[in-house]
Amino acid sequence: MRSISVRESDDERDLAVHRSGVLKRIRDPELASVVAFTAAQYRSSLAGLSIIMGRRQILLGAVGTDIQETSIEDSFCAVTIQRPGEPLIVPDATADGRFADFRTVTGQPYVRFYAGVSIVDRNGYALGALCIADPTPRTDPFDPTVLLIRAREIERLVRS
Repeated sequence: MRSISVRESDDERDLAVHRSGVLKRIRDPELASVVAFTAAQYRSSLAGLSIIMGRRQILLGAVGTDIQETSIEDSFCAVTIQRPGEPLIVPDATADGRFADFRTVTGQPYVRFYAGVSIVDRNGYALGALCIADPTPRTDPFDPTVLLIRAREIERLVRS
């Protein structure tokens, strides 16, 4: 079984998540509206704001799913946080060896396209990611500008 690694230790990230207070904002209407706007802007059937804590991914807000928590074993966002500030764009997950055997690729919701950007606290810890996904691959060039802008907006909301 593959293991998702992260740049900082689970303990350091968990402490940063706790300090941020972000977990108190699960299903927060302000955060949910940013996620919904991002999904609409990209015409994406799935979108989420996830926080990575220990070995789990917690969805603070989502479009296209009612899942609230998953393991990071099949988490695109756990990979996204490994390179804060850089968007992770996966045109077709079935053709990418890092993701082809993820349960979310081989089964529901059959993710093919994924794009995500880290959400970083003021101390530089990647707490999670804002992402979009679709069951259809995207072969056209992807512009992550709106995703980056919305991720910065979420960072400001989380820091306030």
